[in-house]
Amino acid sequence: MTSELERSRESTMKRILFPGAVGLMLALQGLAGAGLQVGQAVVDLTPPPLMPFHAPQRPPFPASPAEGVHDPLLAKAVVFEIDGVKAAIVACDMTSLPLHLHEAARAHVGRICSVPPANVMITATHTHTTPNIRPRFARNATPEQRQVMDEYIARLPQRIAESVKVAESRLAPATLQAAMGEVKGVAFNRRFLMKDGTVVSNPAKGRDEGLVDVVRAAGPTDPSLPVLYFSTPDGKALATVINFALHLDTTGGQRYSADFPYQIAKILRDVKGPDMLTHFTLGAAGNINHYYLLDPKRPHRVKGYDEAARIGTLLAAEVVRNYQRLEPVPVARLKVSREVIRLTLLEEKAPAIAAQFGNQPTFHDGEVGYTRVDGKYVFDAEVMVIALGDDVAFVGFPGEMFVELGLMVKQGSPYPYTVINTLANGAIGYVANRKAYREGGYGASTATTRSNPGSGEALVDSALRQLIALRDMKPTP
Repeated sequence: MTSELERSRESTMKRILFPGAVGLMLALQGLAGAGLQVGQAVVDLTPPPLMPFHAPQRPPFPASPAEGVHDPLLAKAVVFEIDGVKAAIVACDMTSLPLHLHEAARAHVGRICSVPPANVMITATHTHTTPNIRPRFARNATPEQRQVMDEYIARLPQRIAESVKVAESRLAPATLQAAMGEVKGVAFNRRFLMKDGTVVSNPAKGRDEGLVDVVRAAGPTDPSLPVLYFSTPDGKALATVINFALHLDTTGGQRYSADFPYQIAKILRDVKGPDMLTHFTLGAAGNINHYYLLDPKRPHRVKGYDEAARIGTLLAAEVVRNYQRLEPVPVARLKVSREVIRLTLLEEKAPAIAAQFGNQPTFHDGEVGYTRVDGKYVFDAEVMVIALGDDVAFVGFPGEMFVELGLMVKQGSPYPYTVINTLANGAIGYVANRKAYREGGYGASTATTRSNPGSGEALVDSALRQLIALRDMKPTP
């Protein structure tokens, strides 16, 4: 690791900020000729000792510090360039990053890099063993803790931007090879259909009683594991970019950890050398976790560093297997697009939230900003696409997308390798598909989501519009 450190339809879908016939900003289409260049870098984000640890989901919110560091938290950046067009993807070992931190990081990129801030996708891996970067969840922090917290949060966007700067300074000619792996048996849909017709997330919380009332899982999983391998023309490994749809909540405890991606990086570093970057991003895993309550051969809810190592080893093994199946991918152009979709605050939730802020026409809840329009509160969500040639596209969504939504994008995308990066450029919470909203349950209820039914499909529609536009698709005669 030291070597790595070195280095609405109901949502009213009002498109704003970006002009164009379909409301898109198609940024800087590259011309064929100069060839692909890639740079990579790692910057340490591990907090100092007094920093409050990630807060639990429900109050009271203790401001206790971490008990130590199992493995460092990192910002991992890859920068792409073709014919002067540059784009970057940064994967941060954080549970999530509020929009204001994304905006600050992008602004700092604009000050220290030549990568356009609008072409930077910043994602959180969603590991749960991270610092608490939301001051409202640390109200009982000591003055010393508050000072450490304030200084860390102020510095965080700069550290993220620094990863882009270093990666940009390392841009060098590169080739891309890709393969599509698949890992089954480690990720499970945590929503279950019960005999009484209800849908419950992780029924009985791991106890045997109540499981007899389970009929089946209420949704699918996405076992695909895209492997994008970047190397120099003479074969030196630069980066392996991978993505998988599985909640990063397997270690537990009170020590900082990147969770199972740490194990993946450790294994791939042994295979490809200490200078290669393993760049992991989270797929559509809003309703996907690592334990299957109906498996009679294993304890219902297994957590710990050994469990994270087990899962990471299985995923790494599939990556290594696919190293032997890599196919060259031509990359003659780089395109970037973004669209801001206006979503509506969940109507059942709106009165209580608005009342907290005095029913003002505009207010900010610490994650997103709301504006009252036609009697309803709306907020903005950015959908971003970075396309490498005609075969690879990265889609950035700002929420914890349910797996069904990610599968919709992959099935409709014209790009064979479509990578879904969630918790990218914002943190709007869980985003469920319409079916799940009707069923209710964790991630699709008033208590656990902020956007109206149809919001997920609106974000998917935006992604598909952009993917098709960037691919220069023509209507069939």
